[in-house]
Amino acid sequence: MNTEEIQQLSQVIFKRKSYRKYNDKPLPQEVIDYISDFNQHFKALNENISISCQVFTKNQIKTILPWRAPYYIAFFSEEKENYRVNIGFIAQQLDLYLQSKEIGTCWVGLGSLKSDVLIENPEQKFIILMAVGFPDEELFRSINDFKRKKLSEISDYDDEKLKGAQYAPSAINSQPWYFTHNEDGSYNAYRKKQNILKSKLMPDWTYNDIGIALAHIYVENPDTFEFYQVDAPKSIKGYIYEGTFKI
Repeated sequence: MNTEEIQQLSQVIFKRKSYRKYNDKPLPQEVIDYISDFNQHFKALNENISISCQVFTKNQIKTILPWRAPYYIAFFSEEKENYRVNIGFIAQQLDLYLQSKEIGTCWVGLGSLKSDVLIENPEQKFIILMAVGFPDEELFRSINDFKRKKLSEISDYDDEKLKGAQYAPSAINSQPWYFTHNEDGSYNAYRKKQNILKSKLMPDWTYNDIGIALAHIYVENPDTFEFYQVDAPKSIKGYIYEGTFKI
């Protein structure tokens, strides 16, 4: 996607929602093809990690959730450093793109693939599902309908440049990210350590969540966003350093 197309996605950040009601209208084949080639359309945090996705029907997945979508996107990745963060980052761009086309989505942590489905890239690790389909409920929401932490709760001080991350979705709305400012104008991104109960309930989801929050920051700053690692980052009690970025 070019810069203009990416910036259009930033408008979705402040009105997107997680849809849990869908009709059975089939997705056009061109949409399914676009989804399947998502890694060709969007930016990755680490281009050296092989990733892929497949579109499955609701009969091909397992979930304990009481609702179903007609389709589910399964994301897969090579296991390398930050691979779960990377998947969250690139898949959230797809999430925003689909919602910009009035196609509903919802991250599904409590879901897996049935054992008899054919996986195109079995050497890659299954990461997470995303429900997708045409919504059978009101499109979008007002910014006043969001329940999110204040900027001062997710950063060392209020910074409007981080509003995209403030409105990012996360597992059980935990918003497990924290950002600090560096003297050179860069930011450090941290992931909150989970207690024993949450670590059992959602052991890997917080990695995806950090990627999702970073995707929102990138979409608002596509020409200047840069993500990298630094040696000996500042330590923050209760948090784990995930990376540094410039915007």
